[in-house]
Amino acid sequence: MTEQPASVVAVIGAAGALGRAVCEALARRGHSVWAADAVDPSAALEDLPGSGHRAGRADVTDQGSVEAMLRDAAGTGGRLDGLVYAAGVNYTGPVAVTDWSQYDRLMEVNLRGAFRTGQAVARSLAADPRPFGAVFLSSTAGLRGEAGGSVYCASKFGLIGFVQSFAAEIAAYGGRANAVCPGNVDSPMLRRLAVQVAERENATEADVLARFADASAFRRLIDPAEVGRTCAWLVSADSSGISGQTVVVDGPAPIG
Repeated sequence: MTEQPASVVAVIGAAGALGRAVCEALARRGHSVWAADAVDPSAALEDLPGSGHRAGRADVTDQGSVEAMLRDAAGTGGRLDGLVYAAGVNYTGPVAVTDWSQYDRLMEVNLRGAFRTGQAVARSLAADPRPFGAVFLSSTAGLRGEAGGSVYCASKFGLIGFVQSFAAEIAAYGGRANAVCPGNVDSPMLRRLAVQVAERENATEADVLARFADASAFRRLIDPAEVGRTCAWLVSADSSGISGQTVVVDGPAPIG
């Protein structure tokens, strides 16, 4: 009996804390991981179980780079079985003093990059229909707005709308797409945000982080591994009946 090759799943934004957690969760499920990022993502492959893992550069602000990355990820077999879009940047500030260069950079990565990736995936599936699972990392900030977070929230709200529409478009070709909305994840990005918020509010970083942790009844920050495992499940055939949905990785609202 011929052994079937491991399915290949690309992770865009693999150099970040969430991207690395997704890579590990995918590898533990038996997938071969293609780690991609604008910076060197090879560290995301360190100590991963399994084989066939590879890494390469990808710039989500450039359509050609995205398409080349997906072709490279498919490899000699010519097929890619899934994708997780974990690329993202943050910016905080009141609407009244919006920094438009920061706005443009954030939208390029968080939203337009997702559109570019979706376009490449949709074209691939139309040419070669097959089961395919895609996950795009949004945020609980894409479910409710918050003062100082208008730009980030707008991008994450938009990403959920994109996923719902995109999922409907690729369903006929066997494709699925879902959004994952983590709460406050213990990550370098959140800690940088805490510093910015603390400066704006004349508070301490520790106080801001404590407030982030208390935002759910868990009274703690979400572990990146919890998000990674959710993404890996949504990519897999175990979630074959789920598409166009938004899955929240967070605790319930706190009492009082």
